[in-house]
Amino acid sequence: MITGIIFDLDGTLWNSIQWRVESWQKAFKDYGIDADPEILKLMVGYPGSMLIKKMHMRDPNIEMLEEKYYNEHLSEVKFFPDVEDTFDELRKRKIKIAIVTSSRRELINKLHLKADAIVTIDDVKNGKPDTEPYLKAINQMNIKPEQTVVVGDIDNDLIPSKNLGCVSVLVDHGLKKKSSHKDYEIKDIHEILNIIDEKNI
Repeated sequence: MITGIIFDLDGTLWNSIQWRVESWQKAFKDYGIDADPEILKLMVGYPGSMLIKKMHMRDPNIEMLEEKYYNEHLSEVKFFPDVEDTFDELRKRKIKIAIVTSSRRELINKLHLKADAIVTIDDVKNGKPDTEPYLKAINQMNIKPEQTVVVGDIDNDLIPSKNLGCVSVLVDHGLKKKSSHKDYEIKDIHEILNIIDEKNI
């Protein structure tokens, strides 16, 4: 039986990729680097330290700059339109909800998210694709990995899910994303309800 679900945030629940990319571009530009937006788009959702290394940089202050610029866009970033109704339906089915994100706790606190567990990059030693953040969320929900569905929009979300034996779901929001670690693929968040119903027959 599926009793809990873990969602990634950026690009999964939150239509934020455009603003993340622009914020990273601004941050790198302050360091004299013109970062390729296509590379940045692929890296959104990975820990900031990994993205910085991808650009052959080491200064962790770049990530702080990105967060600063991103905060300026918070009023423009929206949840995908079916997220709220899907969360309501999950609660009716008594499914616990967790959010695991590579964002900082300071940012997440501003969003007032309603979830049974929230794990940020500040809450763990090793971020995704390590299994640590998912294990932390699973423990907070007091369930087991095999009772858990993980929903994400990139491989970085699904690799630790598969390693733990969770059900791995790729959501692409119509962008034709690919993953070799998915068990299911959905276009929109509300489709997760069908998967849970199928598993819980």
